[in-house]
Amino acid sequence: MMENQKKKLKRTVSLVRILAKYGFGELLNYTNNQVEGEISSLSVYERIRMALEELGPTYVKFGQAFSSREDLLPMEMILELRKLQDNVEVKIMDISALLKSDLDIDPEEFFAQIDPEPFASASIAQVYQATLKNGQKVILKIKRPGIREVVASDMLIMKDIAKLLVNYSEAFRRINLVEVLAAFEKSIVQELSFLNELANINRFSGNFKGNTSIYLPTVYPELSNDNILCMEFLDGVKISEALLSMGLEPAAIARKGLDLYLVQVLEHGFFHADPHPGNLLVLKNGQIAFIDFGSMGSLTPIEKEMLEDFVSYFMAQDAKRLIAIMKKMAIRFNVTDESQLEKDIHGFFDLLDGASLEEMDIKEVLGKFSGILNNNEILMPDHLYLLVRGIVLIEGIGRALVPDLNIIESLRPYILKIAFRKLSPEELKKSGLKLLRTLTEALKTMPDEVQSVLSKLNNGELKIQQEVQGLPALKKTMNQGMNRMVMAILMGGLLISSAILILADKPPKFNGIPVLALLGFLISIILGLGILISSRSKN
Repeated sequence: MMENQKKKLKRTVSLVRILAKYGFGELLNYTNNQVEGEISSLSVYERIRMALEELGPTYVKFGQAFSSREDLLPMEMILELRKLQDNVEVKIMDISALLKSDLDIDPEEFFAQIDPEPFASASIAQVYQATLKNGQKVILKIKRPGIREVVASDMLIMKDIAKLLVNYSEAFRRINLVEVLAAFEKSIVQELSFLNELANINRFSGNFKGNTSIYLPTVYPELSNDNILCMEFLDGVKISEALLSMGLEPAAIARKGLDLYLVQVLEHGFFHADPHPGNLLVLKNGQIAFIDFGSMGSLTPIEKEMLEDFVSYFMAQDAKRLIAIMKKMAIRFNVTDESQLEKDIHGFFDLLDGASLEEMDIKEVLGKFSGILNNNEILMPDHLYLLVRGIVLIEGIGRALVPDLNIIESLRPYILKIAFRKLSPEELKKSGLKLLRTLTEALKTMPDEVQSVLSKLNNGELKIQQEVQGLPALKKTMNQGMNRMVMAILMGGLLISSAILILADKPPKFNGIPVLALLGFLISIILGLGILISSRSKN
């Protein structure tokens, strides 16, 4: 604990010095610091970006994470934050010595050659090209020495600052600064572990096994650990660069890249969280390769199902159901006026309807929707924000290659696929089993509850207090209630019976489902409609 505090104090001193240098000392001591020299001619947003660069990797990463949040920050600042990509000073390392000490190997036994200079330098690691003894070209991703300790001390300071800002300003509380920082910390901790990245690559490759549109690089676990990652070198060009010289059609590549990303999200539930142009390569044969798997978004089966519903209701412009699924998904839902929220969402849909495909900017669309969430104090889970960032980046790449590319239109085939899957016999079986489990649990607890009521009645402990006004009307209401209850019990029994018939899998069948089960479901639906109509007619 004392060691952490020492690191935190040392880093705080450095932070104060850098903030003062760029004219932000007043944030800490509330004095009017004067900015001197060339820095005085820079805008406040330029000075923020330069301060983040000098503060180091954690702050650079934090700035990058906010570089797509047009819903939270002014565009001038967004443009400056986007300049933070890959602008990191090279650190001299003795690669052979690091391989020897970290992997406990003799590098000469495995490598024919290792380039001493990195060909890429990022905030967390530097990347070197090497050749194995068998002639295979590989890359060595080497973590910067001491980076974990720097990030740990930075996060302690950033969390303290976030708490102060949230307590001091309503604006920072409304943008959920503390929760945003917690999601960022989770992401950067994962990115610091190369064993985590190795596991991500293996899982990603397993999901796309057999897909010829994507190239999956080979990794070398025996030459990797938490600080070093060895994988196949890919000879390709960035997806944002000219493809015509390779004989490839930009439009086909753009749509292929978009499809691969939508498959990751809507089918696998495991997606690349940072698909910027530098992380997508196009090979000579037209295959696309994703690189840098340190930051990934992952969905549980329940989260994936809710995301599917969210996208479906969004595409169908069903505001009521969209709000209902948002309630289930949200970490925090402090909406005071749901009718106003519904109006805001309908207004958002009207904007979508009024814009042509060419005019529609996905960044603006998602930014406006995020604005609605922020204004209504709705905090969604971090994987949704990672997804939004990924979609913005992918759509930006696609638009650069094909100006009329529209991601919303590209979503429609996946929505149809989701709808057909939910109506498939397998999904109906799953729904029947789920309903059966729910009803079974309810039936298990019902006898105990009934027994408790009867026991109190026998012991004279049950008292009913009721003021009766209009006995005939009361009798009519009770009769209606009893009729609905009987219909509900019959409907529940039919649903359970139908689910059991599906499991029994007995002929005759229609579309793979027993006919008697379908008949049971149909009668249940009719009974349900009868209850609904009866209830509405009373009201």
